[in-house]
Amino acid sequence: MKLYKSLTQILFILLCSALSFWVLAQDTEPAAKWRISTVIDGMDTPTGAFLNITAIDLDSEGNLYILDGGRNRLLKYSGNGQLMKEIGGFGSSQDRFNDPRDLDAHLTLNIYVADYNNDRIVLLDTHLNYLNEFKSLSDDLFFFEMPLSVAVNNQYDLFILEDLNKRIVKYDRFNQPSAQFGKASENLGQLLGPAQVAMGSKNELFISDPIAKSVIVFDYLGNFLNEISHPDFIEPRGIDVSLQEQLLIADQKGKKVYFYKTNGKLLDILDLAPYNIVPTDISLWQPRGSRHSQLYLSSVEKCYLLVRE
Repeated sequence: MKLYKSLTQILFILLCSALSFWVLAQDTEPAAKWRISTVIDGMDTPTGAFLNITAIDLDSEGNLYILDGGRNRLLKYSGNGQLMKEIGGFGSSQDRFNDPRDLDAHLTLNIYVADYNNDRIVLLDTHLNYLNEFKSLSDDLFFFEMPLSVAVNNQYDLFILEDLNKRIVKYDRFNQPSAQFGKASENLGQLLGPAQVAMGSKNELFISDPIAKSVIVFDYLGNFLNEISHPDFIEPRGIDVSLQEQLLIADQKGKKVYFYKTNGKLLDILDLAPYNIVPTDISLWQPRGSRHSQLYLSSVEKCYLLVRE
């Protein structure tokens, strides 16, 4: 009888373990398989091959924008990798840049470029025609210099990640400063060495911080919400929030891409070592009517299109 009870207990434990594993498996998405479909190296452009891709982004039509800081230029490609237009060159005039670091093309009506050494945000239309530029005045409440990254929400609030004070400066649609956050004096959400900012659909801000080895999350008012980290993070730099509400984090030195839900739940990890890609930035696109996602990854000298199989 004792032997029978022992066997029954063992079977019960094994059954519970198997059930727990099954439940966990249902809550975890399977690892995606990707293949390289297209490689863009800039050789088809008037100026030549890419020297230093600092950022990439997609508009709502799936057009790709590549910011080549090495040649101080911005390029627009169609979704299938065909060059549509190139602008830029070194300088401070309307159609020139000086070490551009990031761009935001999500709204499609306007393209915003963080022009680092010119201390400005350049505003372009979707055809890359110059519209305006935004600089803060020395007597502004939150004066900014050396913009690293830029993000715009659907209310046209402008969020500028500046290098000088390692903080986010927020301007409203009327270009009036309204908030600053992330600075070292704050108890929560301190930015140590921020790199890029991305906007979520609920107006939350995701800021990659390679030095902190994490992504810091704020609401649009500047309140700290969360810090997303992983034991394997080495240099999380490029980030993107897809239309499907996935947070993508490109770890440059770790050669990996991390897929999260915007609430911080890990979905998948893509190891880029077999692809020989060292990622600097990332964007995800899912064409209308298609079940297959397209993953755009930039390295220093190339931009890759990976298709999910």
